[in-house]
Amino acid sequence: MSASLNVESDWNFRLLEKRLVTVKTKVESARKIAVSDVVTNLTFIVQVPEAIDMEMLKPDTEYLFNLKVYTSKNVDDVKDDLVNFFEAVDIDQSMDDFIRAYWAYPSKVRFELVEAEEP
Repeated sequence: MSASLNVESDWNFRLLEKRLVTVKTKVESARKIAVSDVVTNLTFIVQVPEAIDMEMLKPDTEYLFNLKVYTSKNVDDVKDDLVNFFEAVDIDQSMDDFIRAYWAYPSKVRFELVEAEEP
């Protein structure tokens, strides 16, 4: 699924994908959880919308998360060799690529929970 360009947002929607993760910690007041991806074994932050009950998400538990991925439109501080990764919204990149990009540029990649289910 390719990205949509919403000119009113500072973010480009890039991908919607299910991912097996383990919840590590959660901060209910900020509506964010830290998860560890089962495939890459990398940890990243997921934003949880108000419509999802955070009580149901238990630390040290595996879930199948349906995630939306966004990348920032502002790439001013991104290295030249990675600018194309963030700007080329018509190219399909894998979830693994976005998780790795998050580690290099955490303020440039955003994950949002759409749905959670226990596998």
